[in-house]
Amino acid sequence: MQTVRNAVEFWNRVLTELATPFRLGSVTYRAGALPVDQLKVLSEKVLSRTGSPDLPANIDQLPGDLILAPSNGDFISFAARWPSDQKALIGIRGFGLYPMTLPNVARNVVAHEIGHAIGLSHNSDPTTLMCGRPAPCRPNAFSSPVEEFFPLTIEEKAALLRMYPVGWKGY
Repeated sequence: MQTVRNAVEFWNRVLTELATPFRLGSVTYRAGALPVDQLKVLSEKVLSRTGSPDLPANIDQLPGDLILAPSNGDFISFAARWPSDQKALIGIRGFGLYPMTLPNVARNVVAHEIGHAIGLSHNSDPTTLMCGRPAPCRPNAFSSPVEEFFPLTIEEKAALLRMYPVGWKGY
């Protein structure tokens, strides 16, 4: 899926510009690896902010540290992290559903959720990639006639350097 590849390339470009050694690896696809109903439940759990859900066994068994699950489901896209297990899951709302159908939105939603998976939080600036709850930023704000990724803040770039400093060797 080109949208996912573009978002991974965006993050690897940002990380290169920051001179951190952290990079996202290659993207592999496995259709239907996670049921939509499971993604909906996880979305609700993550968005309720009642704590991180337990790492489901079927996700733990999937290869890779970052599992990105595009779906045809009607739920709010989310990222869940299990740092102690070195695993993160990104569930993406159906690309055929509003607001994912607006120009430029899907690419920024995927990049936004990858930002969470690598450790960034929301901010309240609607002109930036990581804007989100509780601020009134919503995915339709990413709509643009030009294909672009919204920028990161200076604070977010500094946070990435703290998490993945020069000389970082991985977990």
